[in-house]
Amino acid sequence: MKKTVLVNISYYVEIDDSENELSQKIQRKLCENRTLESDDGNVFLKWNQSSFKVLNPQIMNCGRCSNCGCWTTDMEKHNAIFGLDKGAVHNNILLCDECLPPDHRWAF
Repeated sequence: MKKTVLVNISYYVEIDDSENELSQKIQRKLCENRTLESDDGNVFLKWNQSSFKVLNPQIMNCGRCSNCGCWTTDMEKHNAIFGLDKGAVHNNILLCDECLPPDHRWAF
């Protein structure tokens, strides 16, 4: 019996302000259906949806981890951003789940 699995993948793309058309080009390319080879034969990936979001820490619940620099969202605040690494503020600094202390509830 076959079942359907929803796969979500996030990419970070650094663009200059002058490159406002790049996201449309990337979106067109990412929206193509794909066939992947696996040990069990070919797997068909059918595109379903995509979204683009310009990350702005001034107005959004996001920022760079103070330790490693990856993009993260504070899971202890409202409006956490799906697709970013989970994180939290610890000792007044934003840390991702991999940089939080091991005993922190959001640590990986």
